[in-house]
Amino acid sequence: VEFHLHAPPAYLLRLTLPDRVVDEDAVEESLAALANDVQTHHETIYTKADLPRLIYNPEKNHGTLIVSMRKESERFWEDLDLLGKLQEPAPNQRRKQESRASKLVAEIDSQKSLSAESASADECLASIKYSDSPSYGLFQQHSNVFRDYAREGLTLEMIECKNPDDTLDARSADQDRRAMRLETENEKFDPDRYLNDLCVEEDGDMIFDCAMSMEPHWATSVTELTEKLSKLTTSAVDASTFFTEEESNTLASIPSKGLPDFETLTKEQSHAAFLCLVDVLFSYAYDHRTTDGDPTVESSWTLMILSPALSWLENYKPPYDSIQDVLIWSTRRSIIYPYLRNYNLSMKVVKDVAEILSRGRRTIIRCLLQVHTIMERSESHYLFNKLFIDPMICWIQRCDELDVRAFSNRVLDAISSGAFLAKSTLDLDLDELEQNLLSDDDSDDTKDESSSEEQSDSPVSSDKGFRTMIEEINSKEN
Repeated sequence: VEFHLHAPPAYLLRLTLPDRVVDEDAVEESLAALANDVQTHHETIYTKADLPRLIYNPEKNHGTLIVSMRKESERFWEDLDLLGKLQEPAPNQRRKQESRASKLVAEIDSQKSLSAESASADECLASIKYSDSPSYGLFQQHSNVFRDYAREGLTLEMIECKNPDDTLDARSADQDRRAMRLETENEKFDPDRYLNDLCVEEDGDMIFDCAMSMEPHWATSVTELTEKLSKLTTSAVDASTFFTEEESNTLASIPSKGLPDFETLTKEQSHAAFLCLVDVLFSYAYDHRTTDGDPTVESSWTLMILSPALSWLENYKPPYDSIQDVLIWSTRRSIIYPYLRNYNLSMKVVKDVAEILSRGRRTIIRCLLQVHTIMERSESHYLFNKLFIDPMICWIQRCDELDVRAFSNRVLDAISSGAFLAKSTLDLDLDELEQNLLSDDDSDDTKDESSSEEQSDSPVSSDKGFRTMIEEINSKEN
């Protein structure tokens, strides 16, 4: 049921509620039934106190709208705290809007076709070139976003891919970007830097120690979770919810206009969105650990550079791309780009991704809201909210909790299925590098031992030689 509130001059609130709102008709029906001692189709008796009312606080410039919903059947109202979901139009209303939009597009296209014959050859070629530009974003809805930035040389400040829109054949654009990404990663991999970070655990690096030992917000203990659940109530208006007030405001401010109808997504599209979610959560978990939960000015860069989807506009295509592929590619980038390039830390982050997913939609949304805030404050990476993060937040609210749980189990199965994330799978020759380092250390130790043996053969330096020399001197004196 849709609920509309209009406040002049230009404020309109539209919510899609799970049941009808108590209105004057419901109150009159209840009072009439009570007066005639007639049982209504619902047991609850509504009065004027149940009618919608607005409480306004002029000091805080804050208003609270209180509405009561008819509970016409015994069921639990789900997802009332997911404000983005409440603001989406009802399915029948969405279909009406899409029908009107399609008619309008048809009219515009018919008008354009009349003037297309007079278009010049150059304009036709330009239109062909732009129509063949690759699409990207969570649901592949955007193109030519970075074209003007590339002309001004600003693209590399935003993403690692130089010219994401400069591809004539859109069908091969994804393959081209992936091949270029892997080639660029191999070129930027620094073996010496990786070997230096092997000893970061023994050297006592403060950032590394904090990253490995911190307790992130998704790792809530059972005791804390029990305390939170005991505080929940459904009777009060200001009932405690999972999200903070700031998170709820951000959730309500994220637009869903222009996104596809999530109920009509194919199985492949939904799975591709889940793979992109794993991609983004990996970069988020890494930054969250290495900053001790307090994002820095470099956090937006870290989120971008560790994510193949954000840095190269990677388009995952199941079943060809799997959970293992996404985690391998993310782990590769965590060994190549950031400050800490430690394999054990990366494996810790992989486990974080699995745990975040296992916590359900609300924990996932909280992580994505933090990513949204980080990107929004960045001058170079704010576009990723429109391309990936905001659609992902809207989509995950519409996902069924059972689907999220099923995908979480698949991630857990992938992580526990042998050595799929072994160092050899990263194609960076890490095992060979470490073996060479150990061989060099062994040769150095051998040289040190041989040098010490030569010194021990000297009669002055060794205890045995020194005692022999003293004995010879004493025998001569005697």
